[in-house]
Amino acid sequence: MDVRYINPFVKSVSNATLTMLGIEALPLQPLVKNETRASGDISGIIGIASAAIYGSVALSMPSETALALYNKMMGDSQTEINGDVRDMIGELANIVAGSSKKEMAEQNLSFDISIPTVVVGKNHVISHMGGIPVVVIPFKFGEHRFEMEISIKVRNEEKAPVGMAHAHAG
Repeated sequence: MDVRYINPFVKSVSNATLTMLGIEALPLQPLVKNETRASGDISGIIGIASAAIYGSVALSMPSETALALYNKMMGDSQTEINGDVRDMIGELANIVAGSSKKEMAEQNLSFDISIPTVVVGKNHVISHMGGIPVVVIPFKFGEHRFEMEISIKVRNEEKAPVGMAHAHAG
């Protein structure tokens, strides 16, 4: 997967956490994911699709990280995952996917995003589309960590010149 398609999402995570929470989430070394089990206890998942590109993006984090984000954003002291925390994780995933759209459109790769799905539970599974590699970008802020999983495919990328992947979509 080309870094040009990953960087807009990484930038979106950092911008979203800085804007919403006043916390800069720092990306760590990316890796390729080889299993479907999520790293966290709660994950917000967004599908992306167009004639030019398709796949999904997920934010997965331990409960402690989700609660820290929620409490920082809301000025609260929530101690367990509830509907409000789930909504915040879904909205964060939505913001990350939505704000990456502008930069991707500059590469002629516009797309629509799905309504976020939020999954809660230890050892839950995130099923990205088969046959598309999943790149994991870990993030940290303070003592907390979370991961973004990106699994996207540009249609006919191998045949299209750079910046023109949409021209051969079919």
